[in-house]
Amino acid sequence: MDLSRAAWSLGVIGIVIVLVGHAQAQTPETIEVTVRPSESVEQKVANEIKEKQLREAAEDRIAKEKSAQAVSTSPKMLLSHARTIFITTNTTYFEPVQLQNELRKRPEFNDWAMAIVDGWEKQKIADIVVEIDRPFFTFTYTYKITDRSSGILLATGKLNAFDGNAAAPRLAERIVEEIKDARGESKKKGQK
Repeated sequence: MDLSRAAWSLGVIGIVIVLVGHAQAQTPETIEVTVRPSESVEQKVANEIKEKQLREAAEDRIAKEKSAQAVSTSPKMLLSHARTIFITTNTTYFEPVQLQNELRKRPEFNDWAMAIVDGWEKQKIADIVVEIDRPFFTFTYTYKITDRSSGILLATGKLNAFDGNAAAPRLAERIVEEIKDARGESKKKGQK
């Protein structure tokens, strides 16, 4: 076996040598070298300043384009077109799964064909992010809905509840109402 491997290796080396020789015979080796005098210190500084100014101008133009794009997109439109939601919490008094379960129970959620994305690494595919918080020593639960890609704040609100189990259905109701309002489906006050 060792002899066959050695013979095979020698055969491969031979083929490589033949191919390299053949390739060298077909391509002329011409290398052009241009020698320029080195730049003076003043030229280097001037070039660095120009490069910095061009970079800043490009960054400024990109920022203005993104700002104009964000302004042209209304929060209601972003919320009404949302199809995937990521839920996060900044408090130990409330778990994202509590709100996930309550949202899945809502008939509107199914009618709109919305999906909930779970897992921190999966949040990048969500359209909107719902962030729940409860400040210490209070029974106030706050929610904030933002567009994930642009960071535009779409809706906020708060409610009082004893614990996360009591807050979850009410938060789901409020969030669904925010989406209904954005879609133009909410009922006018006083009508039922």
